[in-house]
Amino acid sequence: MSSPVVVVGAGIIGLSTAWHLAGLGERVVLVDGGPAAGGTTTAGAGFVGLWAAGYAWYWNASERDVEQYGIDFYRDLSTAGHGDTGYRRNGNVWLTVTEQGRRDHIRPFEEHPLRPEGARTLTPDQAADLVPGLDPSAVTAGFLHPDGIQISAPDTAAALVAAVRARGVEVREHTPVTALEARDGAVTGVRTADGSVIAASRVVLAAGSWTNTLLEPLGRRLPTVRVVASRLVTRPFGLPGTLPTLMLPELEGLWIREHRGGLTYGAGPGYEPLYAGPEPDAAPDRRPVRPDLVDRMTAYLHPIVARLLPGASDALAGRETATQGVVSMTADRNFVVGPVPELAGLVVAAGDNESGVTHGPGLGRIAAELTVTGATTLGDAARYAPDRFDAAPVAEDEVVRRMPARRLVDHERAEARA
Repeated sequence: MSSPVVVVGAGIIGLSTAWHLAGLGERVVLVDGGPAAGGTTTAGAGFVGLWAAGYAWYWNASERDVEQYGIDFYRDLSTAGHGDTGYRRNGNVWLTVTEQGRRDHIRPFEEHPLRPEGARTLTPDQAADLVPGLDPSAVTAGFLHPDGIQISAPDTAAALVAAVRARGVEVREHTPVTALEARDGAVTGVRTADGSVIAASRVVLAAGSWTNTLLEPLGRRLPTVRVVASRLVTRPFGLPGTLPTLMLPELEGLWIREHRGGLTYGAGPGYEPLYAGPEPDAAPDRRPVRPDLVDRMTAYLHPIVARLLPGASDALAGRETATQGVVSMTADRNFVVGPVPELAGLVVAAGDNESGVTHGPGLGRIAAELTVTGATTLGDAARYAPDRFDAAPVAEDEVVRRMPARRLVDHERAEARA
């Protein structure tokens, strides 16, 4: 029997890779250092949309196609009988709270060449008609993408674990991979923490923020920065499940969605690079606990969210829970999926850019197809190739300095100053 393809990492990208590999007829072993789908994926907020169509100016039709594939994938998974994923087609609504914000942040959606069918600008009253509990006097405009979806990231990941097992994938949990095995310039397997080796002539490394630890002995380090990301969850207060996902880019990237009758939400003050934290040299925890970031985000967001959704005020004043994970941002804000030049048979799928749930199904398909056939039928693989970056190490603070501006208006202003 031929050796299996080994996939390292059972987050949403690794699970999707394994699912697609099995669909291509491959024997697959999926390995994770903890429980499958027990890391950053389960901290995901679970909203999915066409971010390349006006929100993320540095993405194009390739990312839009990957995003649409994810929307379709989750719809199909929700009816496949592997568990309740929490799938809902609620749409995404971008809101602005100042006139300058309306000019800066609505225009890119209105003028975007990838604008999806049914997308439209909203007056404050129209936004309030779509968003239960929204105070129209708190906003200046909105923009609707009607096909955005919401899922429960933990429940969806659990369903995907069941789906990969149903396809015959062997899932090895609590099996940390400590090194890649190689001979004559080609991968031969992976070594685990107990000293054993899983033999394989093809390996997909989908280890998220732990990817560089395994790549560095090869002389390759991806220019990524590991970032603690936080979200808050209120108690239930009767919020209807029809609430669209709300995005407010002028307010430090604030996002809001319904969660079990309450709210879950987050924004920039709840994020911090690991190198800027209290233990900059420590390996990241699978599920970090940073109450200082939660306190900082709470102080900033509570007055804003209460102004937007007055009915949430009592819940915001009560006990909240926090969920945190470690996301991996790249120097150009795009993903890393493709063969690693230093070692034949090794494909990496990394750099989620805090959108791994949205792009995970498509990136997993790309990784699987590149592993099996050397080409992909989804997106533009050249945009994600690891060798677009120099192999020389780049410090994480330098990665931050290289990253393009998050918002189009900030990019345009920087260009005007240059």
